[in-house]
Amino acid sequence: MSITDELQFKNYYLERLYITANVETGVLYNRAGRRMLALTNDFLIGLHRALEKECGSKTEQVLHRCGKRWGRDFGKGMDAEWTLFYEHPAREFPVAFFQSLLIQEFGQNGWGLLDLDYQYFDKGVIQLSLQGAIMSDIYRDDITYSADALTAGILAGLFSHFLGRDVDCVQSQCAKQGHSSSLFLLSSPERIATIRDQGVDGKAHANILNTLLETGAN
Repeated sequence: MSITDELQFKNYYLERLYITANVETGVLYNRAGRRMLALTNDFLIGLHRALEKECGSKTEQVLHRCGKRWGRDFGKGMDAEWTLFYEHPAREFPVAFFQSLLIQEFGQNGWGLLDLDYQYFDKGVIQLSLQGAIMSDIYRDDITYSADALTAGILAGLFSHFLGRDVDCVQSQCAKQGHSSSLFLLSSPERIATIRDQGVDGKAHANILNTLLETGAN
């Protein structure tokens, strides 16, 4: 039996076991014992508005930094949980199996339907698509920054952990503008910084991607 067969024999995200509720304490837990929280749309929108009032033009930067730090820590937790459950180091999982787990993690936590595109991986770029991205889906007011700056930060933190090196992520398309999904680009911090410096507002995803590819792989 191959390692892939051994891993697929068990399903960490089996729905009836992944999240359980303790009625006496009113607390939700995942199967690893990590506490889970359900947040309302109003809470998330209120959080963004409070940050906008306190941070002004720095709101996107603050959200991204918070997301990246939290995403890295969350990645460490996922790494430990998967390793314990599958009795095999998570960093040695086949790419397809890792991707399947990450997609299920997003879906089970209500973060949206994630898809990963490795077409330009050899050029140092990963494309990510997210249907139902949280803030793009619920935030109706006009904003001057990418709606899912927090999600972009989380993706950067997660992949920084699992790739074993620092990477960054920028939102290149937002469902809030009428697209069917939100798109993100993952690459080295230096290349993503170049994209940010040139600005992404009003630019098509394809144009942003081409600019990123033209910066050269690091």
